[in-house]
Amino acid sequence: MTQNDQDRLYNLLPSIYRIRDADQGEPLRSLLMIIQEQADALRKDIDGLYEDWFIETCADWVIPYIGELVGNRPLHEIKKARRTDVAKTIYYRRRKGTAAMLEEMARDVTGWGAHVVEFFKLMEWSQNLNHLRFSKSIDPPPGSPVSVDYVGTVNIRSRDVIDRIDGPFDVISHTADIRPICCWEGWHNIRKIGFFLWRLETYLLAAISPRPVPDHPHCFTFSRLGNMTPLFHEPQREDDDTGLAREIHVSGPIRPLAFDIDLKAYDPDDGSGSSDYYGHDRGLSITKNGKPVPPEDIVSMDLSSFGCPDAGKVAIDVKHGLLGFAPGEEPSAPANLAKFNATYTYAFSADIGGGPYERRQDMIEHEEETATVIEVAKGTAIDTLQKALNQWAADDKKACTIRIMDNGIYGGNMDIELPVDGWLQIQADNGVWPDVRLVGISSLKVASGEARLILDGLLVEGAFDLSGSLDLILQHCTLVPGRWLNLAGDPIYPDRDSLVVTTASAEMSVTIRKCILGPIRMPEITKCLAIEDSIVQGLRVGKGVRYAIAADDQGDEPGPPLVLDRVTVFGPVYAKELIRASEVIFTDEVMTERQQIGCVRFSYVPEGSLTPRRYHCQPDTAMSKEEQLLKRNLTAAERKLIRDRLEPLFTSRRYGEPGYAQIIRPCAVEIRTGAEDGSEMGAFASLKQPQREANLRMRLEEYLPFGLEAGFVFVT
Repeated sequence: MTQNDQDRLYNLLPSIYRIRDADQGEPLRSLLMIIQEQADALRKDIDGLYEDWFIETCADWVIPYIGELVGNRPLHEIKKARRTDVAKTIYYRRRKGTAAMLEEMARDVTGWGAHVVEFFKLMEWSQNLNHLRFSKSIDPPPGSPVSVDYVGTVNIRSRDVIDRIDGPFDVISHTADIRPICCWEGWHNIRKIGFFLWRLETYLLAAISPRPVPDHPHCFTFSRLGNMTPLFHEPQREDDDTGLAREIHVSGPIRPLAFDIDLKAYDPDDGSGSSDYYGHDRGLSITKNGKPVPPEDIVSMDLSSFGCPDAGKVAIDVKHGLLGFAPGEEPSAPANLAKFNATYTYAFSADIGGGPYERRQDMIEHEEETATVIEVAKGTAIDTLQKALNQWAADDKKACTIRIMDNGIYGGNMDIELPVDGWLQIQADNGVWPDVRLVGISSLKVASGEARLILDGLLVEGAFDLSGSLDLILQHCTLVPGRWLNLAGDPIYPDRDSLVVTTASAEMSVTIRKCILGPIRMPEITKCLAIEDSIVQGLRVGKGVRYAIAADDQGDEPGPPLVLDRVTVFGPVYAKELIRASEVIFTDEVMTERQQIGCVRFSYVPEGSLTPRRYHCQPDTAMSKEEQLLKRNLTAAERKLIRDRLEPLFTSRRYGEPGYAQIIRPCAVEIRTGAEDGSEMGAFASLKQPQREANLRMRLEEYLPFGLEAGFVFVT
């Protein structure tokens, strides 16, 4: 509120009273400022009364009251799902029981991509001349429901239909499966209906520099890390509210055969300018020699053996994320981002580790308005991080934010020495994800006194060496575990760390938020290591796993006091103290020197760990319940069975894969719902996936047609 706003009542007084008030030290003005503050609050509340009549504009606390007016049962709040659900209650009931309505409702209440399949329509049956279901087609179009003879013979003329067998978009007939419906079996029967769900989020990474494949100069990886990874497509908006979703409407990986058929069916003369999967508005495109490559010059090809396309063509392998050119037709300037770049879509579970997602709510601004901002971008005067650091140093190292404005690659070292009480932030602009490729280890230090350094939104291929009384904040960053990846996705240096403290200080502290990084080496003398909503990867060397957090590689010395909230830790941990560990998954032993300090709550702690007191931790809680049920102590064999059942299971433990650190469905329910609020343990607790599933089950009780049995199939 400005000074004029605070003096609105005061300015209404006659001038004579304001003059007399000024002579007495303005006590009347101070009183009216207090009254004005309360009047503004009252006016704001009155203005909000009108907005509270409508579900689109009402305050959050009003939503359940409006919902009660239409008989809506409250849902768990997931990304404003409750507001959408109340707003569409009447809309849902008008179309109650239809497959299209159930599909739309599933998307709204879960926030996941969804596709509904009425399995009873895909059952093999004997044809009746009085009730012909479909006529057979000699050469059906891709995906046509008449691509099958429902007597049981599959029309094999359509490769696309055959490629979809047992997937969410399968259209052929099946024999009856009498098993209970679940993710893997029991699908096709008279009472069965399936909800195929896509849990991964997709992210569009625009104008990045593909990485050349070693020993194959004509071939590149879309991934800047140099690993093979599947390409996804940006979900397109459905143009028919009464129809069901197709492949292009869900956030799944691009199916190679579908991509090939789409390119062959593309007509450059129809005026659309792009196919269903390829084009500047489709989340996948190539720029070569400064010009966009049109869809008619793109071919779908398996490049896993590094073959070459025909002359004049550019090959894309959507399964492995590879890009190939004909011999002699490689980009003339592959290192020039303006001349050669690619736009593609990748997938991950959540907005952590950096990426082209919304981060403005977490961006840190300096308290002083005098803090300078240095913008870095390719093609400008300041096109490297070193130039930006030099300018910061030339400005006497005053409080500064170095902001990277594009998805470019920034190489070299990032050696930084902060002054006493210094403040420096190296930040990616909102919506971009620059790649910082370090040469060796970059040093971040404070010569004397204390200083703060913030790294925000960066992809770092390398490691940092910390020294002095540094207050380091890492948020929305990825420090690639193993520093670099090879083509298969394995770390090139599994015996290297991401953060190393060489000169320790009792005032050094490190805070990590929404990050992915490799092993951390900090001595116990340091003040604190706080991690939240992150993944720490201890790498595997030979048959063993290196310590994820410790003072040294061998785990001979303990690491610093730890505060962990919603973290997944792959690898052993050895720390001086565990001040707090809440909703954490430790995949290996946790050892602390001081067990009388701190607590561990709602976490998974492996057998044999030495930690402070535990509260609602697994497998301890499960064993205690079993002992109470049996009224005796468990045997060693029984304890082993419980430990094996409760061991966390992940889609992948390898960084760079879409399902990295994602808990899979067969994992024990105690882990999938073991957080304090009933969500899953680990780095993705904030996604509240059990609550999303509960929302859908709650709505199906009202909207699912009588007699049908629903099953959830998690595609990603």
